Amino acid sequence: MIKNNEKNIEKESVNRYNLDMTFLDLLAEQKTTVYSLSIDSGVPKTTLTDIASGKADILGCSGKTLLAISKSLHVSIEELLKLEREEARTLLPGFLMDSISEYRKAIRKESTLVDCYSDQLNSSINVAEVEHLISKEQADRLRARYF
Repeated sequence: MIKNNEKNIEKESVNRYNLDMTFLDLLAEQKTTVYSLSIDSGVPKTTLTDIASGKADILGCSGKTLLAISKSLHVSIEELLKLEREEARTLLPGFLMDSISEYRKAIRKESTLVDCYSDQLNSSINVAEVEHLISKEQADRLRARYF
């Protein structure tokens, strides 16, 4: 009975956003990593890494892979298919990717400093936009995803 309640809580956590999130955002919300998901689901780490990096689209995965991931993360296949594709690392400046990564780690570790990481991410998005390192559309998409 406790496991069912935990699954429901996890599913509610994933749905706290009213917008699509990326695969890495989902993993952060679930407090897991690509490596752990690979072990739990039986899906090769390279496949999950390709999805996480944006190299591969989750829409291209087989039904067997989607089912394994959805069971391990306790989300529906439909929720997996709604995930946004991860921004290519080459499209974002390094400091912004670092801020996104640190924010995700803070969520995954349930850090008491999540609000600080959130502020840092917001600042990094603003700097990247003002310095014309990313477009206004990219900045707006990132803000909508994380705030």
